[in-house]
Amino acid sequence: MEKVEFVCEKCSRRYRLRRPAEEIKGEVLFCPECGGKLLRASARPPAAEASPEEIGGLEDFLLSGPVALFFWDLPQPSTPVEKTLEAAGFSLRRFRSVDELRKWLRILVPQVLLYGTEDRELVSACESHLGQDLSMEEYRRIFRIWVSSHYRTLDPREIFLSGMHLVCQPEHLDRFEEIYARARTYWEGLYRPYYQSLKEVKPV
Repeated sequence: MEKVEFVCEKCSRRYRLRRPAEEIKGEVLFCPECGGKLLRASARPPAAEASPEEIGGLEDFLLSGPVALFFWDLPQPSTPVEKTLEAAGFSLRRFRSVDELRKWLRILVPQVLLYGTEDRELVSACESHLGQDLSMEEYRRIFRIWVSSHYRTLDPREIFLSGMHLVCQPEHLDRFEEIYARARTYWEGLYRPYYQSLKEVKPV
């Protein structure tokens, strides 16, 4: 697949995006470091050759297809979660801090956001920034998951208290595929009428 090179008009960092050029003609892309607009390198005046550290792996930031972002600091391996989401067709990318999550949100809205942690403050901070950085419609489109011992797996009351769409005990990770499928089916059935109505509403 062709690698298309971009340069940030603000900080001049250079990136390579591994996607067909015809797929990105009309897109407006932004630098994950400073938020500046990314321009095709060929559209910029010639400059000195970029050093290796200036060429970022933009293919790790801008991806074709649905994206699932996840945070994980539990002692249990995240393998069951990753396998389930990859099998569902998601490109997985891991973030390790609130700042990293915000960098991702500058350039894409994930379809799934998963927290594998016991750290309530971190989850609260991430959720706060989701509300600040995204529109309500964008926020509602994210299926949010929390793997933690704080909540009982698939318990409706616990899901409500957590503010998530799915909660799962770490000890139940061996059944995560089944648990995810049940929660996802319920969520899609709940929100399908809302999104269908949204599509049918025409601007005045």
